[in-house]
Amino acid sequence: MAEDARGLGNETIEADLCIIGAGAAGITLASKFANSNIRVLLLESGGPSIDRETERLNSEATVTGLGYPLQASRLRFIGGTTNHWAGNCYRFLERDFEAKPGIAHTGWPIRLSDVEPFLPEASQIALFREEPADWDPADWRKRLHTAAWDIDPGKFTSRVTFLANNPATDDKTFANYLPRFEKAPNVRFLTNANVVELIGGGSVESARVRTIAGNEMTVRAKTFILATGGVENARLLLASRRSNPNGMGNQNDQVGRYFGDHVVISQYFVRNPDIPLDRLILQQPFYRDTEAFSHFVIGDEAFREQGLDDVFLRFDPVPEKPREGELALWRLKDAVAGGSPGQIKGADVVAAITRPHESGGALLRRAVCRNGDPIAFKVAGRLTPRPHPDSRITLSDRTDKVGMPIANLNWALADEGKHSLHRAFELFAQEAGRLNLGRFQLTFDPAQPWPDYPEMDVGFHHTCSTRMSDDPRNGVVDRNCRVHGMDNLYVAGSSVFSTAGSGSPTMMLVALSLRLADHLRKERFA
Repeated sequence: MAEDARGLGNETIEADLCIIGAGAAGITLASKFANSNIRVLLLESGGPSIDRETERLNSEATVTGLGYPLQASRLRFIGGTTNHWAGNCYRFLERDFEAKPGIAHTGWPIRLSDVEPFLPEASQIALFREEPADWDPADWRKRLHTAAWDIDPGKFTSRVTFLANNPATDDKTFANYLPRFEKAPNVRFLTNANVVELIGGGSVESARVRTIAGNEMTVRAKTFILATGGVENARLLLASRRSNPNGMGNQNDQVGRYFGDHVVISQYFVRNPDIPLDRLILQQPFYRDTEAFSHFVIGDEAFREQGLDDVFLRFDPVPEKPREGELALWRLKDAVAGGSPGQIKGADVVAAITRPHESGGALLRRAVCRNGDPIAFKVAGRLTPRPHPDSRITLSDRTDKVGMPIANLNWALADEGKHSLHRAFELFAQEAGRLNLGRFQLTFDPAQPWPDYPEMDVGFHHTCSTRMSDDPRNGVVDRNCRVHGMDNLYVAGSSVFSTAGSGSPTMMLVALSLRLADHLRKERFA
């Protein structure tokens, strides 16, 4: 069971492995070491539910550069941001890991094949299911008796994303996995425990832990893992300045740089109802409460030949707001069908007759929307931003209630991303015209500055602030997630991504956490 650190004295706690943060990465790691001979200490800043005073430790952070919803995108209690996670699970592309010619700072030191062995278990964890997930769009379309639109595969290919949900609890929080380790005799789990500093030179000797109540503890462990999220991982390294005034692991000024998130710009598409809908575009039930849907990613040919950043297009049906003539028509219909002609109102008769463009349009729309298939769609174009060294997390001179320097995010985006988004929309519009699929409304102007949030939406995916690189001059951790220059300090979570990737990060960060657990078992706890 979890212990509340506020009830402990000022003591020293010993462990073999200290995991800092109980979100998706930290909970996955703790689960993998449960019931072993390795003494595990898991530390979480919050408690079992959201707490206003604890969340204030996030809310004081500042934002410069482009506007960013930093407070809204973070949570500080058990389960971390999976407590407001939409549930999107996605398999990265091989090209996500490749260096892109002419685009600086791209490329991971590992390949998809290095993560592939851990993806089946990662999908089971992220999707709360034991059955293997089917990621092949063709298989899904056979099941749905639907056909794909005949779009040029050099311009777009179809991919599947799953929307996870735990059927037992009807939510998506990784706190559901606490039973995997909370009764394990080798795991100690402390809540309301804020790590404010790591102490050491070439290795971490200890961690200082404070509670909002004011008591302080010291943790000594053979190995430490930071799993506190894309902002807090960098913040804690920068705040640990006893051996290096620039922060632990920051001898090359890389900690906090390259902060990335997916950028979302939406346009609109009205399809031709005479062309059958590819029904996989709509969310489809898969397993209990899990759903699947397809989206389009830029094809390899267009991606490479035109030097584009990755963009994927998701189609969300837009429910049409009924107009007065339509509402009047359906009220009249209900009165007649229900055998209650006395409920017919003169005003409805007048509206249905005098607004034929509304009432007649409703009849026509019902006639041409086969099986109620939607016609209007919001097309969310989601950009994978190219790494930007000036998009970074730094520290201010002010401190929060537990004495941690307050973080500042300077969010920056390369202008080339606007061209990639516009070109992706343009390519789809051309294909829609060629195939007579419908009409695409393209209003996004890449010549204009990046719009402000929420006109420009984001994924709430904090990536790359402790990015992976074989070269310490270009990153913070190596291919095994060990901090460069540190013997026993590792980082888990999407902050180690070298680039943000073409899809949602949760399943990939779980896979990388499983890979890290496997590495530590073989290399440090053999």
